[in-house]
Amino acid sequence: MDVRIGTATDLDDLVRFLLMAGEGLFEYLFDDAYPGLTARDALALGVGDAESPYHFENAYLVESDNRVVGCLIAFPAEQIGLPELAYSVLPRDRLDPVRPLFEEHVPGSLYINTLAVDESMRGQGVGGLLLDFAAELARGGDCASMTLHAWGDNETALSLYAARGFECVDKVEIPRTAQLRHEAPMLLLQCPVA
Repeated sequence: MDVRIGTATDLDDLVRFLLMAGEGLFEYLFDDAYPGLTARDALALGVGDAESPYHFENAYLVESDNRVVGCLIAFPAEQIGLPELAYSVLPRDRLDPVRPLFEEHVPGSLYINTLAVDESMRGQGVGGLLLDFAAELARGGDCASMTLHAWGDNETALSLYAARGFECVDKVEIPRTAQLRHEAPMLLLQCPVA
């Protein structure tokens, strides 16, 4: 398996992994927030926008057998947020309940926005490989730690993060909706970079 930086030609894969990792978050935010808008369309704009933290140059992809099987999108935590356009398009009743996810951060950390693995490759070390790669990025960027958000009831992800030294430093209560089916809060996890 190889890790490589994302390119403009990876747009479809990046959007797929963002939707997978968001587990309904982006659909909740964007689907029909503006007539005809879909989460897929909004994310594609973000992936292509050089000013967006979701830009493909912040993405790292794992390939196996000439297909993308894992994705990491990471950047300095100070860059956390949605593309500016999103703040003007999204209704407040959608944005306000999840706003802390896009504003609160741990200064000096590398924020792992997306860590997702294709279902066919889960349990084969792809997630660990991406976390190791993120740690290298953090060290190279003089970050003291890595941070990420994870649903409090996502036991598989939480198990991986705990094994890698992540600990909960904050909780964000998010109301349950048709798209956001998690009953547990979103956890902000942090791991020091050795």
